[in-house]
Amino acid sequence: MVGVEAYLELALRCLEEGRRLADGDPVQASEKLYEAAEEVVRALATYYNLDDVLGRVAKRGRWTATELSKATLRISDKLGEWFRYSWNSA
Repeated sequence: MVGVEAYLELALRCLEEGRRLADGDPVQASEKLYEAAEEVVRALATYYNLDDVLGRVAKRGRWTATELSKATLRISDKLGEWFRYSWNSA
């Protein structure tokens, strides 16, 4: 399982690339910015040790939209509704 720091490092790289692409290629920029949001959810799911979600991810060998959504709901319970609203905006 990837660690929190690795997810955050990837999120920052995607964020920077998305910003760089924003003026010239908005489609690619939006994909990179969404990927940054996904990596933040993965990092926080790992940080908060959301065993049920992480167990399904480990069993499947990958994250799915369902696991990302479930993780977002669980993280929102800890951080507040603003996190769920932010994910929905992404």
